Amino acid sequence: MAVRNTLTLTIMGRDYRLAVAPEEEANLRACAELVQRHMQEIHQPGKVFSPDSVAVLAALRIAYENLVQRQAVEEMKRAVEEMNRSKSEVDSLIALCDNTLAEKTEENSNTAGA
Repeated sequence: MAVRNTLTLTIMGRDYRLAVAPEEEANLRACAELVQRHMQEIHQPGKVFSPDSVAVLAALRIAYENLVQRQAVEEMKRAVEEMNRSKSEVDSLIALCDNTLAEKTEENSNTAGA
């Protein structure tokens, strides 16, 4: 059975205890800090938001940022694929030029030797 540690994360003054694999702890702490930061940005003094509303708005903001980043990654993947296709085309043209040059050089050698 996999080793599980108890991790306590505090978000907006509330403790959350999780059973996690040791290799998950650092990432979960970073996630908790991200959630805390977004919730603090939304929960401003003087504005009345229930803790549930703050949590939902923070989750929406985080999900939106994640979606935008995923779209950017997909766009970059498409650009890399296009560059690879272009590179293949350029490599083919270079090979064609090399072959043509080799043929012309051989023809010139044969003509000069005759």
